[in-house]
Amino acid sequence: MRFKVWYNGNMKKEKKIVLMGSLMVVAILLVLAFGAPFICSHDISCNKQLGNIIYAFSSFLPLLLLSLVTYKLREETFSAWLHFAYGFVPLSIFLTFLARNSSGGSTGIPNILDQEFVAFLLSALFLIISLVIIIYQWYKRLPE
Repeated sequence: MRFKVWYNGNMKKEKKIVLMGSLMVVAILLVLAFGAPFICSHDISCNKQLGNIIYAFSSFLPLLLLSLVTYKLREETFSAWLHFAYGFVPLSIFLTFLARNSSGGSTGIPNILDQEFVAFLLSALFLIISLVIIIYQWYKRLPE
C-alpha cells in the first residue's frame, strides 16, 4: 500500500516540512528526557508515562537523520523514501505503545519485548530499510 505524497511541483517545500517537523519532535523529546526530573519531581507514575512517550516517539531521531540525508538528493529518491516513512513511523509509534512497560517474566525468563527494546528495534529497522530504499533509488537514477 502506497501513501499519497502531496506533490505540488515543488518537493523542496515537502523536504523542509519533514526536516523541520522531525527536528521539532526530537527537540521536544530531548527536553522531556533531560527535564524529566524537574517536570515530574520524583513522581514514579509521571516518570513512567514520560518514558513511554519518549520511547514511542524515538523513531523520529532516525527520521531526522534520514531527512537530512535526503535533503540534497533528487526529488524521486525523497518521494520514494517518504512513501515508506509515512507508513512506518505511525506504525512504529503504535507498536511501541502496545509493548509492555517493563521487562521480566514470571518464571525468571526475561520478557525482551518491552517498550525500550521495541522502540530500539523498530528505529534500527527503520534506519536500515530507509538506507536500502535511498541507496536503491539513488543507484537506479544514476546515468549509465
